[in-house]
Amino acid sequence: MRFSGNRLSPVTLHNARQSLKCALGSNFLISMRPLTVCKASFNLKKKPIAVSLLIALSLTFAVMPLYVVSGQISVSIINIIPTSQSAKVGDRVQILGSLGTANGTYKIWFGNTLVVTNNSQGYYVDSSFRVPELPAGNHTITLNDVTKNVNSTKSFTVLTDYSIKAEVPSSPVQLQQGSNVILNVGITGAQANTTYYVNVTVALPEPLNTHYSRIIELRTSPTGAARAAVTYPDGSFQPSGASTNLTGTYRVYFNMTQSLAENSFFVGFTDTSEHHRGQSVAIRAIDYQPSQEAALTIVYTKTSVTVHSETLTASSEGVITAAWAVPSNALIGEYNVTIKPVGAAKLLVDSQIFTVPGYPVKIRTLNLAGEAVPQLMVEAVDHATNMRYNGTGNVDGVATINLEVGNHTVSAFWNNVKVGDASVVVTGANAFDLQCKLTNLKVTVQDKNGVLLPFATIDLVYQYVTTKEGLTKTGRVSGQTGISGTVTFNSTLPGISYTVNASIYGVVFNTGNNTVSSLPAQPTFHITIVCPSRSLALKIVDYKSAVVPNARVELVEQTSGIFVNSVADASGAVTMEITFGKYRLRVYAGNILLNETVISVFTDAQRTIRCVLYNLHVSVRVVDSFGQAVPNVNVLLRGSEQEALLKTTQADGTATFDHVVGGNLQIIAYLSGDEASYEATNLQIEAPTTITIRLAKYVLLGPFVLEATFLMTLIMIAAAAVLFVFMEIRRRKQIKLGWRLRL
Repeated sequence: MRFSGNRLSPVTLHNARQSLKCALGSNFLISMRPLTVCKASFNLKKKPIAVSLLIALSLTFAVMPLYVVSGQISVSIINIIPTSQSAKVGDRVQILGSLGTANGTYKIWFGNTLVVTNNSQGYYVDSSFRVPELPAGNHTITLNDVTKNVNSTKSFTVLTDYSIKAEVPSSPVQLQQGSNVILNVGITGAQANTTYYVNVTVALPEPLNTHYSRIIELRTSPTGAARAAVTYPDGSFQPSGASTNLTGTYRVYFNMTQSLAENSFFVGFTDTSEHHRGQSVAIRAIDYQPSQEAALTIVYTKTSVTVHSETLTASSEGVITAAWAVPSNALIGEYNVTIKPVGAAKLLVDSQIFTVPGYPVKIRTLNLAGEAVPQLMVEAVDHATNMRYNGTGNVDGVATINLEVGNHTVSAFWNNVKVGDASVVVTGANAFDLQCKLTNLKVTVQDKNGVLLPFATIDLVYQYVTTKEGLTKTGRVSGQTGISGTVTFNSTLPGISYTVNASIYGVVFNTGNNTVSSLPAQPTFHITIVCPSRSLALKIVDYKSAVVPNARVELVEQTSGIFVNSVADASGAVTMEITFGKYRLRVYAGNILLNETVISVFTDAQRTIRCVLYNLHVSVRVVDSFGQAVPNVNVLLRGSEQEALLKTTQADGTATFDHVVGGNLQIIAYLSGDEASYEATNLQIEAPTTITIRLAKYVLLGPFVLEATFLMTLIMIAAAAVLFVFMEIRRRKQIKLGWRLRL
């Protein structure tokens, strides 16, 4: 059986109790925490099967944590978002729940509408849908496990929603004065097959407080929805005089007094809200006096400079029309167009904003190697206006700047130093590549033998002068060589000098040979730094500071893995040329490791390596069960690598070993002719020492070594003999005494 990590629920515990009662009989009271059995009346002879089952179940629950069996997960809607469990038609609803079938198929129904068919993730259900078009009120959400055909349900409320929205052309095209506007009025989540009366209201632009309204009927469908299209203005709006003759924002309402829904639309007197250089601004304003004169002015709002003005005359119908071509030197930004009539004025002055937005132009900055350079500042100079526009490149090296039609010079700046420029012609939305004078600086670190060194830190320090301000600044960047022993500094500034410091473990090793003068402008410039060698003189001595001849020495650099080995001479001396770094040093006598340590070799150095495990004096004292020294005992000393040594204890019970290589040693003591009976011990020997081994089975009796059990047997026999003699003497004395009494 598989168990999940949740505690047993009360229901599961109750079910377990009932199952046990059925198996064992109703005379048992089962308690699951901890599991105990209380006997009321029970005949062991009549229920052997029940007893066996009880014992098995008791042992199972004694060692098993009380966990829920994973197969008992049921179909359930755990949570619904929104938590209010109510929403409007078209709103998104999320269902979180569980399924009784792992990775099983499930369906979600909203009322009688199937909204989701999917598979669970394990037993977990996470799905969303939009509320279907249904009448207002409570509806049932059903989660169905298709495999088991089991459902879980929740109640959900559909709310009534009201809407009103004007149909307007896609931006930048806009409605012009005198246009008719279609108002789409709708209701969803309402009562089915019901008639609603809607007051559609249009408010003229502020500060006017004029409203025009009309009543329409909405008859809902069986799904509780209804929609209608209302044209504004038409003769049905009250009071009379509804129009779109004014410039500004019109507000529209669905039952204005109840604040059920509202929206807006804008009416202007230009054809679009955006224009580019060379395009014509078409102007049409109405509701003027026939042949009335008016002054047209166009002002650049950022500087309040008038860029165009003229006098216009209304037609016999009171319509003013004009066209203004956006000049080739128009600045990017907003322009305010105003028409002021001579004489009688309109209710609102015709004034609106249009924009010369420029086209989005993407400038991708590339270094000399053709790679994208991120985060460069890009500046564009408009030749027609001498205006400057700028942007910053993203991670892909692309800066987006809005520019108008015409000739431009685009420049890229690396830390305020100009590194590239080019002339571009903008005719619309464009994309250009701008090559920058930036070089990839590749640094390789190796030793004198050409071995590449990873994990060396490279610091670049440099000075440069900014282009516009003429300021001298200092920069610094760092990197670390990879497994290949190289690190590349992408897109560095050429034409300046760099100080390149290479270090390992924080120690710089190329001082005096660390300058790159005037980095050339080329795709990639490669420099190689050679890590120097140092002389390391070692003298190998033992525990007593005596030389260890012919020791083998191994060194491994801890980051680069450079391996060096050599053999000391008869005087224990060895000299090596090794690459700058930090090394793990090991000293061997044959295959026996005498010492392991870490040494730093940043300068020429002389070191004495003391091998404290070499040439140790070890004494082994053998005693009997009573602690008496036992002579003539064989003592075997054995190490992991060295040859086994055999000695015999002297009269004082001691065997002495010289020239021992320490470490984990095994010492065995045994009597000659009795090798099968021995005492052994394992010890870590790191200094001269004396070790005592007790032969617990033996006792020294004079010149003889006896087994302790044999000695005890002799003692018991002797004691028995003494007791027998004592009893016999006593018996005979009693017999003599009896005879005397008879006489």
